[in-house]
Amino acid sequence: MSVQFDPLETGTGIPYAGLSKLRAESPVSRTPNGIWFLARHDDVMQATQHVDCFQASFRDPGVVVPDEEQLISEIPEPRHGRVRKIVNSAIASHRLGPVAKFVDDLSNHLLDEITQRKQVELMNEFVMPIPNSVIAYLLGVPTRDFALWARWSDEVVEGDYARKNRTERGKGLGGGHPEFAGYVDAEIATRQDSDSPSDDFLTRLVQTEVDGHRLTNVELRTLVIFLLIAGNETTRNLIGNLLTRLAGAPEIFEMLQSDPNLIPLAIEESLRLDPPVAYLLRDCIQDIEIGGKTIRRGEKVAFGLASANRDESIFEQPDAFRLDRPNPRGHATFGGGPHVCPGSTLARLETRQAMEAFLARVHSFAIDPEHIADRVPVFWANGPATLPVTLNAS
Repeated sequence: MSVQFDPLETGTGIPYAGLSKLRAESPVSRTPNGIWFLARHDDVMQATQHVDCFQASFRDPGVVVPDEEQLISEIPEPRHGRVRKIVNSAIASHRLGPVAKFVDDLSNHLLDEITQRKQVELMNEFVMPIPNSVIAYLLGVPTRDFALWARWSDEVVEGDYARKNRTERGKGLGGGHPEFAGYVDAEIATRQDSDSPSDDFLTRLVQTEVDGHRLTNVELRTLVIFLLIAGNETTRNLIGNLLTRLAGAPEIFEMLQSDPNLIPLAIEESLRLDPPVAYLLRDCIQDIEIGGKTIRRGEKVAFGLASANRDESIFEQPDAFRLDRPNPRGHATFGGGPHVCPGSTLARLETRQAMEAFLARVHSFAIDPEHIADRVPVFWANGPATLPVTLNAS
């Protein structure tokens, strides 16, 4: 059955009313463009387990990407597992201890400036520098270059590369985004040529072996750029969505100020209710039955994260922001199965430290009443492009 509206059309916001109807009447259905859409939580989570049947891809039909240039999300098994082990070894949770202090210091540095004023645009002045600076810090490159990461990341996700593996400038990341690729290539070369390399994220990626395999220079470049983009876009949206939610719910903001131990619960509820990524696109590479429907090899499938996170059969009062959910991490935002998002721990850590600093320094805040909500211009993403507010600092 095809639906009469397009659940993938999120330019004016996620169509929650239509998604609710889909879950009730046609949970596995085709969009007007012929893409299968999974609307229910159980179907989405079941599908994430089948990495043998679904391969991540936002590419247009017929676009072929060389193995070395495949983003980690679209690398098939067993190579995906090998590359993922390298990533996990580089950003394992036990290595992230210094990041917490870095984010705390950075957040307070940013707040030192913006709390001197009443009118602030939070996305560019507070939110955006955090994930970009953290990635630079982990890589071991100058954190002053965070603005470059942000601009280049936005150029990649907003342009033709994600769908076509090329732009008007050339093919692949090297041809389509030469400044971004050149910066990363230079950092890789510096570490490979160094007699005393530092213990940073990129150095570990360069040096780590799994089953006797090291990433090639092209694989390294592709992976680093993917991690820069993923960390920038999703964490920026996460922090921005949570701030937007709290600006409109001063009672919850006050609860978090009174008890900062509730911040992790607020983060999980924000991830559920306002996911940074609205849906995931997959290519079906092997016939499979989901929700009573047979999806054939070669067909495109969308995992409806935003829909799954408001599934009435899973979440009581699914449209409400609640800090007392019995299973706060039961949402689908970071996916599931063997390909669950490897950066989830880092995203949660960054958001918690940023929110702790903000709650301690800001007495209250409210969105500019003349502001018209605008969204990031990325079709799969969900977050505010700007957030002009009035601050009352403590």
